[in-house]
Amino acid sequence: MSSASGRPPAAIPPQRRSNNAVWWILGIVAGGIVVMVLFGLALAGLFIRNLRVHSQGNNVEIQTPVGAIKVNKDVQRATGLPVYPGATSGETDKNAKVELSAGDGAVGIAVEHFTTTDKLDQVDTWYAHRLGSSFRREENHDHHPIHGVTVDSDTDTAFVDDHGDGVRLVALTKKGESVDIVLMRAGKKEAQ
Repeated sequence: MSSASGRPPAAIPPQRRSNNAVWWILGIVAGGIVVMVLFGLALAGLFIRNLRVHSQGNNVEIQTPVGAIKVNKDVQRATGLPVYPGATSGETDKNAKVELSAGDGAVGIAVEHFTTTDKLDQVDTWYAHRLGSSFRREENHDHHPIHGVTVDSDTDTAFVDDHGDGVRLVALTKKGESVDIVLMRAGKKEAQ
C-alpha cells in the first residue's frame, strides 16, 4: 500500500514544552539565598545591638552576647614570671594582656618586656636557677623559631614550659650592650 499522493508522510514538528522544573529549582535556590541573607542580617543586628565597648586609658573591653574580649596595656606583672633583678621596663607599649572569654571558659595571653645591661650569660644562669625543672632551656644558634614560637627572630635563648593548659616562656636576646627579656604566658585564664 502506498500513499495516495506518492509523497512520504510529513514529519510532525516537535512541540516545545516549557521546562518548568528548571525555573522551580532556580526559584527555590534564590528563595533559600534570600532567607539566609535575612537570617544573617537579623543575627548581625542582634549581635551589634548587644555589643558593648568600654574604653578607659589603655584598657579596652568588648562584651558580646557570646563572650568578651579584654585588652590591657597597663599591665604590671601580668605573666607571674620572675623579673631579672635590676631589669627595667622602659618600653611599656610592648607590655600587654589579652583575655578572651566565652561562657565558662577563658583564655589569655600576657607579655612583658624588660631590658638589663648585664651579660647574657649572667641573665641566662639566673633564669636557669630561678625557673625550676618544669622549664626547658632552648638555644637558637641558627636564628630559627624556638619551639615553633617566634618571639623575635634574633632570640638567643629561651626557657619554655608547655606542660598543662598553657605555655610560659622567657626569651633572652642580646642587643648591643644590653639583654632584652620577654616574658610571656598564654593559656587558660585560671593558669594566669
